[in-house]
Amino acid sequence: MKTGPKRILVTGGGKRVGRFLASRLAEAGHAVIVHANASAAPAESLVEDLRKAGHKAWPAVFDLARADVASLIDQSAKLAGGSIEGLVNSASIFDHDTPQKMDAAFFDKAMAVNLRAPALLSQRFYEQAASDTDNCIVNILDQKLWNMNPDFYSYTLTKAGLASATDMMARAFAPKVRVNAIAPGLLLPSHDQTEAEFDEVASHNALQRPIDLEDLASALDFLMGNRALTAQVIHLDNGQRLYSSARDVIFQRDSKAGGRG
Repeated sequence: MKTGPKRILVTGGGKRVGRFLASRLAEAGHAVIVHANASAAPAESLVEDLRKAGHKAWPAVFDLARADVASLIDQSAKLAGGSIEGLVNSASIFDHDTPQKMDAAFFDKAMAVNLRAPALLSQRFYEQAASDTDNCIVNILDQKLWNMNPDFYSYTLTKAGLASATDMMARAFAPKVRVNAIAPGLLLPSHDQTEAEFDEVASHNALQRPIDLEDLASALDFLMGNRALTAQVIHLDNGQRLYSSARDVIFQRDSKAGGRG
């Protein structure tokens, strides 16, 4: 079985966590397709920087809400010159709603981008994956699934669906494709959270320290490279999920509380 560096598609790679992961994967020797939609310019800038540093990278601009989202896999394979061997489903949209105040249009968009797109991309990834290669999908979840509160209702529902899909895909896609997930805790300021507010709550977890993005990249590299792992979820949250909360961390600025990754 072929192992070693992979051709990897990272969705949502133009900004925030996805951008960091795409960069670290390229620096680790993988050939990376950096997907973006609204963040096309930052994605293209990242690819330019990675190429200047001698890494293999390509930008791929695509709206994940499109019905033909699976074609992004084929587009990525064409750019990279071979079948895609790694898929990181990192992209998601995140806006506030609750069970009492749910917007149908936002719910539909969240489902399309956060759940339908990863499912269809994964299906096409499986179809085109070479049987003599170690192929791996990593879904980015959220510690919030193990520390429920009603804030960001539509977002949470989509992540819960993706968690279930991780288990079902791991069963269905074996032995050709491994499927794993990472459930991060609070990593970066979210929504309307200021830097000062983020700094105030970043250490509100069992280990009483902020989560290092390098540890997230390390976990992703580990999952991509370890051929014995499938259907695994790495809880990369410094124990944040152990602190139950009635509200998301954005609304619990003065207490030890769980929240979004």
